[in-house]
Amino acid sequence: MRWRPDTFAVRYDVLFPLYAQLPPALGYRCAAMQAGFFRRKRVAEAGLIRQQMLRVFPQATAVQLEEWLQDYYRMVEQEALDTWYLPHQPISDIVTLQGFETVQAARAQGQRVILTGAHFGRFWLTGAAMRALGHTTGTITRDGDADNRHGLHPAEHRFRQHKLARLQQVLGGSFLVEGHDLRPLYRALDAHLMALIFDVPYPQAHAGNVTVPFFQSRISLPAGIYRIAKKMEAVVAPFYMRDRGRGQVVAEFSALLDPQQYDESAMMCLLANQLETRIRENPGQWWLWEALPLLQRDEQ
Repeated sequence: MRWRPDTFAVRYDVLFPLYAQLPPALGYRCAAMQAGFFRRKRVAEAGLIRQQMLRVFPQATAVQLEEWLQDYYRMVEQEALDTWYLPHQPISDIVTLQGFETVQAARAQGQRVILTGAHFGRFWLTGAAMRALGHTTGTITRDGDADNRHGLHPAEHRFRQHKLARLQQVLGGSFLVEGHDLRPLYRALDAHLMALIFDVPYPQAHAGNVTVPFFQSRISLPAGIYRIAKKMEAVVAPFYMRDRGRGQVVAEFSALLDPQQYDESAMMCLLANQLETRIRENPGQWWLWEALPLLQRDEQ
């Protein structure tokens, strides 16, 4: 007889709620300390991530690879804890914005703005910091359905639903579900910033992808960000996270991109180049190491 439901997880039901009662610096330190324990429960996953890191950086030493893996799993635990700290005020205790003034100026002039970047670092914290400055943020998500169509563990699915609800509450914008009616996106872009993070494309979506250089190979990326921005006459604001330690991060914005001045291959190539630069600086902050073969599948 089971004494707890399948949706129960010590991380989500005990540890993170407990850490969130602490000052952020101490809470994030606790999350970092447990990273090694949960990494040991994911031996196969860690081995695959290490393998992909070594493919991209063949000259990396065993010490470097271990440091990157430690950084990766520390990021995973701290990002999960972010869900409980998102409403924390002042949010500047956790995240600061650098270069956001260009986005503010564009919005002040009535310009639609799409925020973009990759799954790099604890990127959702950016929305909480922008909300503190009066800017609401929406997005298009793959996790909006309640039916667990991706086959996640019940505890993980419940956490993602909780995280999504918390993000909607804190970011304040429209959350649209990928594959559903996206016509409301027009209105959403007038009212909010919209964050579209480029992700691993679905296998059936090859027709909408572009292939761009990435390290020593090429990857396939969905070009929806470019197409939406061009159709809706929005500028694109790339941003990436930099970890400062002690649970603190900086969201660094680069120059705004006007899709009218690029074709889809050129813009996605530029975004992929920015991502590559960030990965070279901090390999352990990229979420998609395990999925790299999927990004490269069109080239195999």
